[in-house]
Amino acid sequence: MYSEVFSTTIFGLDALVVHVEIDAGDGLPFFEMSGYLAAQVREAKERVRVSIKNSGYDLRPQRILVNISPADVKKAGTGFDLPIAVGILAANGYIHSDKLKDIVIVGELSLNGTVNAVSGVLSSVIAAKEKGYSICIVPVDNLYEAKLIRGISTYGVKNLKELICFLNNGIFPDTVNNVVEGQHSSVYAAFDDTYLDFRDIRGQMVAKRATLIAAAGMHNLLYIGAPGSGKTMFAKRISGILPELTYEEALQITKIYSIAGCLSRNSFIKKRPFRSPHHSITKTAFLGGGVVPKPGEITLASSGVLFLDELTEFPAYILESLRQPLEDKAIRLVRLSREYVYPSDFMLVAAMNPCRCGYYPDRKRCSCSEHDIARFLGRISQPIWDRFDMNIHFETIDFKDLSEEDTISKETMYTTEYMRDIVERVHAIQKRRFKESSIYFNSQMDVMDIKKYCILGTKEKQLLEKAYNTFHLTVRGYNKILKVARTIADIADSSEIQISHISEAISYRNSLGVM
Repeated sequence: MYSEVFSTTIFGLDALVVHVEIDAGDGLPFFEMSGYLAAQVREAKERVRVSIKNSGYDLRPQRILVNISPADVKKAGTGFDLPIAVGILAANGYIHSDKLKDIVIVGELSLNGTVNAVSGVLSSVIAAKEKGYSICIVPVDNLYEAKLIRGISTYGVKNLKELICFLNNGIFPDTVNNVVEGQHSSVYAAFDDTYLDFRDIRGQMVAKRATLIAAAGMHNLLYIGAPGSGKTMFAKRISGILPELTYEEALQITKIYSIAGCLSRNSFIKKRPFRSPHHSITKTAFLGGGVVPKPGEITLASSGVLFLDELTEFPAYILESLRQPLEDKAIRLVRLSREYVYPSDFMLVAAMNPCRCGYYPDRKRCSCSEHDIARFLGRISQPIWDRFDMNIHFETIDFKDLSEEDTISKETMYTTEYMRDIVERVHAIQKRRFKESSIYFNSQMDVMDIKKYCILGTKEKQLLEKAYNTFHLTVRGYNKILKVARTIADIADSSEIQISHISEAISYRNSLGVM
């Protein structure tokens, strides 16, 4: 007898609805699967057979053929266990086949019939809704994220027997689905202030000002300074001054984490991501991809911060691979003649020492030769230097700055709350400015946008020309100065870029003489 069940497979960041066809008939006992399947899917044969038996359903010896179409799309993951089991039971008369016409099913089975969580449920529910299906069945552990999508009925199942009861009778033996449905309206909570505070950092007023500017325009930022000067402390606090996520942004980020398998039960990403991979990370883990393509760190950091600590320790091939994603805000991976596109729209923040000992240009403590310093800084190629909008040098903190109470009073304005208010105001200015275009921040402006929104007076042009010739700027470096100057002007509520804004932007490109 023939039956058909609908399920999904993940393709990039989206899901594709697939047909799980089962034919069970007389003949020598046989279980075969086809449809361009990965190893995880082929292994489902034994899991499904034993799970059906241990759930109390007896199958006579028979010839079973499973085909998952379309056959030109590779199917991977363990989410096909449940639809295959349902299809086999339907082919043997345990389920009315007409009940399966408007339902999408995903889930992994244990040998005892328990339904386990799978990755990418959010994308699966979205795909089912877009294709017009009215019901989506998911593992109960994935139900919380499935309920985020409105306009489609989602139900969670604990085991195979529970699902069969629902398909035949339309009821569940417990109320777990009703409880979660009642919580649906409050899944997306308001911004919660649990970030680390800039108030805790003494001194480094220039770095605080620069960090505020970078966050306001989403500019890439490089911290350079001696060990223990506070570079990592600054980076960990940047997420706290970025504006709260909109519901749409939060849903997109949750979708990415769901596909990557990084989403814990009953969680919804409400904070901007902060990713800080170790320098020993592989290229696949960093960029994404693999035998079964998954998002990498640059995608997991989307709409948030990607922090590369000890930048000079990262292999050159890792750093150079950032060049294209930083420009395009997306990473395109080709696997078996198919293209997977993942977003990489993040704010890049990095930290490094200025030399091997870490104390240059303090010659009282730094004994590195000029050649050693040049070789150390040479680990970062000029194209990578060029992609940082701002280079900030950290000064050594004096003891009196740590001990004097006056220091605290001087820095009270540079709290996370105060900085966030400014950043939110400047983001609102940019939102109005770019409402007719596809960009959101000053850092994303192209040449035409710069000509339109970064108009300079005569004195400003002269200053920028002098800096361009003196520091041998590239065209990209020239444009980045204008973008940063535009953000500084926005912070000052100035519609025009003034000479003071240009001067400050230039100062952030000249740390240690690296432009």
